[in-house]
Amino acid sequence: MRQLKNRTAILTGASRGLGTYIARALAGEGVNLVLAARSAGELERVAEEMRALGVRAIAVPGDVTVAEDRQRLVEATLAEFGRIDILVNNAGIEVTAHFERQPEEELRATIDVNLTSALLLTRQVIPVMLERKAGHIVNMASLAGKVPVPFSVPYAASKAGLVGLTESLRGEFRSRGVSASVVCPGLVSEAGMYVQMQQDAGVKENFLAGTVTPKKVASDVVKAIKRDRPEMLVYRGPGRLVSAFAEAAPGAFERVFPIFGTGTLFRKIADAREKQRDQGGT
Repeated sequence: MRQLKNRTAILTGASRGLGTYIARALAGEGVNLVLAARSAGELERVAEEMRALGVRAIAVPGDVTVAEDRQRLVEATLAEFGRIDILVNNAGIEVTAHFERQPEEELRATIDVNLTSALLLTRQVIPVMLERKAGHIVNMASLAGKVPVPFSVPYAASKAGLVGLTESLRGEFRSRGVSASVVCPGLVSEAGMYVQMQQDAGVKENFLAGTVTPKKVASDVVKAIKRDRPEMLVYRGPGRLVSAFAEAAPGAFERVFPIFGTGTLFRKIADAREKQRDQGGT
């Protein structure tokens, strides 16, 4: 899908954070946008910004974990544009915590938002794409889906699931004109979940984790679609080497991983959030 102008994309998690950067990057390519998120007011402001950039954009507030809201999102897209060319599964939540003390509802919510909703929404749009023999799914995963991330068990599981989902979609549908890409950023500066981590625990990234800009991540989303890339690893510094090492030699990686201090970084975040919760904070 090298030419994106006048295509139509559904973007979930579009009201804030990384979603706004992805929306701008797609609009910059002339993509018309259907923006989905729970916060109606913020979502409409993003839609207005996209229309000012010269593309058509509508806001469809809703919860991606709710079947009726997903159906309404697909129906609104077809009613307005008559086609679905791109789906970006960007909606997600992150909870860094001590796994053995996490409430069950928190575990379920993480999987439901990050993985199950993406799986089900993808299943709803695939038939529409197959009718045109063209379409592209982008799943926003994470470095956590590629390497061990302590104190982020359900989050890492959901992101690894998105990697597997993408690979299987390509294997099943690419020969029929519908493809998929997974985008795996490291820690993202300026916007997104890492900013909240810094606020909660006052931590800074270590050498291994590094940070990438949200603009870089959004640019790679566009690149993944235009070049039909199976996977985009958006890391700074040694991230690519670390990911390759973890996949090629997981046993050896486990032995050297503690040296980088990533476990300590995420333990501090988990401890700070647990303290907040015990004190009645959010």
